[in-house]
Amino acid sequence: MRDGLILDNSARVVKQLKVTRHTITIPTKAQFRLMMETIRNENALAQTGANLCEFLAYSGCRRGEATSITWGDVNLEQKIFTVTGGATGTKNHEARVIPLFSSLESFLLRLKASLPEQPKPDQRIFPIRDAKKSISSACKKAGLPHFSHHSLRHFFCSNAIEAGIDFKAIAGWLGHKDGGMLVAKTYGHLRDEHSTAMAQRMVFSVQEVNQ
Repeated sequence: MRDGLILDNSARVVKQLKVTRHTITIPTKAQFRLMMETIRNENALAQTGANLCEFLAYSGCRRGEATSITWGDVNLEQKIFTVTGGATGTKNHEARVIPLFSSLESFLLRLKASLPEQPKPDQRIFPIRDAKKSISSACKKAGLPHFSHHSLRHFFCSNAIEAGIDFKAIAGWLGHKDGGMLVAKTYGHLRDEHSTAMAQRMVFSVQEVNQ
């Protein structure tokens, strides 16, 4: 219109679409168990994929972070492990130290005990880059929603919130440097739902006292 090439702006009658928020798909504990059982019952090759899925769910790590972790990054004595991101680094380019949560510690101990020999410190825990095919196949066979590697990170967060852990601590474990703002924005509704559910348990078993 400015250059005289057209007489009217047809875009004026087009309504601006609202940007919808992406819906987060979080597996329930029952769905997670079913997915893991389905993967483990697949075949011997699927076991490594199942191991990666368990680690993602129990640690909250991103896929790339998890697949770069070596046995030397895990300190079973101090019950911590270090996330370095390997050669490419983490998303914020900073390594972080995370506690070995009880489920994660038990899983790593079982995994280490199943190895034919003592692993070397520089040996990667997971000799694969992803478990996409295993997850997709399991979800299809078990009639589950389409979950992904990141769904397991969401699963970790939802369980942490249900356990009453504050957003700042969760953010630190996830590698966020915003003090928990993104976690609060993304998962705040889960805390509200959990609080409402817990409120139903608040029953006073005392009889009314007649005045």
